[in-house]
Amino acid sequence: MSMVPDGTESKLVSKESDHDINNRITDEAVLVVENTVSPKVLYNDRSPTDKLWGIIYVLSYITFLATGFFLVAKSRVRFETDEFGQKKISSFFLEDVQQCCSKSVTKFGLCTYIDDNAGGNRRLAAGNSTFVGDEGIFDAFLDAPHIIIGVFALILAIGVTWVVALRFFAKPIVILAEIAKIVILIIMGVYQVHVSAKVVCWVLAALFVAYDIWARKKLMLAAKIIEYSTVAMKEIPSIFVGSIVIKLLFAGNAALFVYFFTESFDVVEVQSYEYEWNSVVSTDCTFASPNYVRGISSYLCLSYLWTILLFDKMRLSVIATMVGSWHFHPQDKPTLVTSLKNIAPSFGTIAISALISSLAEYINRILNENAWYWWISPTIIVALPIHILSCCFGTCFKTLVQMVTKFALILHVFTGYPFMASAKSAFQILSRHFKGGFVTEVTSKSVLNLGSYAFSIGIAMITWKWIDDEFDCGTLSDLDTGFSMWFILYFIVIMFNLWYPILGIYVIILLNKYLQDDGAASVERGVESMNYMWIPPIAATFVGCIAMLIFQFLSSIFLDIIDTLFLCYAIDKDNNIDVTNDEFTGIVKEVTTFTESESSDEEQN
Repeated sequence: MSMVPDGTESKLVSKESDHDINNRITDEAVLVVENTVSPKVLYNDRSPTDKLWGIIYVLSYITFLATGFFLVAKSRVRFETDEFGQKKISSFFLEDVQQCCSKSVTKFGLCTYIDDNAGGNRRLAAGNSTFVGDEGIFDAFLDAPHIIIGVFALILAIGVTWVVALRFFAKPIVILAEIAKIVILIIMGVYQVHVSAKVVCWVLAALFVAYDIWARKKLMLAAKIIEYSTVAMKEIPSIFVGSIVIKLLFAGNAALFVYFFTESFDVVEVQSYEYEWNSVVSTDCTFASPNYVRGISSYLCLSYLWTILLFDKMRLSVIATMVGSWHFHPQDKPTLVTSLKNIAPSFGTIAISALISSLAEYINRILNENAWYWWISPTIIVALPIHILSCCFGTCFKTLVQMVTKFALILHVFTGYPFMASAKSAFQILSRHFKGGFVTEVTSKSVLNLGSYAFSIGIAMITWKWIDDEFDCGTLSDLDTGFSMWFILYFIVIMFNLWYPILGIYVIILLNKYLQDDGAASVERGVESMNYMWIPPIAATFVGCIAMLIFQFLSSIFLDIIDTLFLCYAIDKDNNIDVTNDEFTGIVKEVTTFTESESSDEEQN
């Protein structure tokens, strides 16, 4: 018998004899602390909660699909390839271009495709590449879809291998991750040409060694936490299967988003434009997107963010159902099908928790964007500290909101309470056992993020090389002929955006739009475009961000298990269940925010 979150009376809870196979409780009734819940997961006969938010999300996603497929239906191929392998205006737009160019005098822009000799102008290729000059990263994806298909298959394969490796070799991976950072920096230092660069790399390696020595206990705690989470995975193999099912939905939605956004760049119409050339105002023609495309694209981005975090909460719901049941009543565990089916009645609560997390992510993105402006502004002395504070506030706010929504959802899975009641009850329970109600263990999260980050950088570099070779760009093969500084710059861009993948996706989309417009303007002026230099690395960054989201999604399986067990531990303590000899208790006591609760140790006289 459980008590609602705002109850004020103590009640007795009778324990089932199979509550803990390790004899953690007695057969006697124990005292339940105020404002807590019973140690069990109510996974049968669940009633829908927060239904309004579930309906709102469904309508939102229907709109996502409708607008996305609307763009697909409206997209038309702009160019075709002739018998000589050169691009030409597609038959769909040819008549419109001819009509528009009949009014043009200088014959720049699209007019060069239908009359290369007009006005003495010619259409320039972008360097030695096969690009014409007005393409962007999504045009590259359209021209070489096998790259996207191949990279996504590689991401899925690496992701599954990563999860399996963590399941069986958690502690060695934690240790090797730290060693790898140091070895990579040392190797980078060896291959540097300048002494100053060597010193920087080796000093960073030395700092990492010092940190590992200083934080060795935290690193070993991280290894223990990740290793203990694998115990649940071994006892409940369906956790892995359920997570993979949701991961496939996650990957499918990511592919759908990329598909919609790629197709949006082919939703164009032929428009004339005016420009000044040699003090003479002239008119030429170009492809331009209708105004509604930008609005739909913005909506697709926001809806995608909500859906990303929705799948994250769905995975947490499935894991919390199975892990909580395994912990509280191991002889009465739900099947994988039941755990997945319970997403339906919990869908409204999952939707609102994902929405709140999305808003926190969006606010954090706003507070962290345009960082470069503060470094070059004349008011840097005043503005930069303000920006640093805003970045810290955004990060802390996002972390706080994510933690609250996470534990609220776990308690909802246990009890069936709506979101607000679950959030209140979860905070009250955790506050009795963790300082301020926070459960913070950042080291294990950092280890998992580092693995995801390394894999994502590898995927980005593979994509860069593949696109570079596919379109003969030469950005990687010409490192000894003046491109080395560009390579360093682009590599820094990749590293930054992959660390903040959601922000990175939006940054890359905007950057691609700006650079593509600049390249198109170059072509229209009859000047050689430089898009062959930026398309491979920027496209690689976009794919790397998607990969980072998928790898983080998989790594979160282990963090979800641990977070569920943290709340299970707090509920056990509230119900005076003896967890003294429990292995997880030793791990909990090493967490920095852990605090002993006097009331939870009292027994009824």
